[in-house]
Amino acid sequence: MFPEQELLILWLLRTEGEIGRYRLAKMLGVPQGIARGVLARMKRDRLITVRHRAGTRVSSKGLRELAAQMKREHLELVRRSDQELLGLGSRSVLFHVAERSRQLGQGIEQRDAAVKAGATGAVTFLFDGKTLRFPGVAESLSKRNPAAFEQLKNQLKMKKGDVVLIAFAGTWWDAARGGFAAVRTLA
Repeated sequence: MFPEQELLILWLLRTEGEIGRYRLAKMLGVPQGIARGVLARMKRDRLITVRHRAGTRVSSKGLRELAAQMKREHLELVRRSDQELLGLGSRSVLFHVAERSRQLGQGIEQRDAAVKAGATGAVTFLFDGKTLRFPGVAESLSKRNPAAFEQLKNQLKMKKGDVVLIAFAGTWWDAARGGFAAVRTLA
């Protein structure tokens, strides 16, 4: 497990509150031994606290590290969505990435990174200051799906040049894992 996955782990712990080692290993898609080693290192670095037979929580130092890593990745918001967005299903995670539209090609690289990391797929949009657009497509989301555009506009404080990525999968944690991998392609 690499340090960039620390962001995913800290986000999962903040989102869920407390997670046991076995469940965390399943969420990360890694063997329990690897999860145990990563958690031991994160505990040593005081990013998490571990309660015997209760699970792991993110510490206040871990929350500060999560905020710093999200800022480095230009992540304004990462939110588990329990609502269906764009017909992608209710197991999706929404990523709002600030000022990264110049790094965005056609969205294919992000989709591929998400799938490689365990998501079923990812949809990427750029905000042009007025509406969300699919990369390389003239028609805006507000024309294609006005309800979805309004829903996203109400959830996000978008600025010109921002990227919105929605990763989806059979489980929301697989969507999160894929989404974080996709976001790294925008660095």
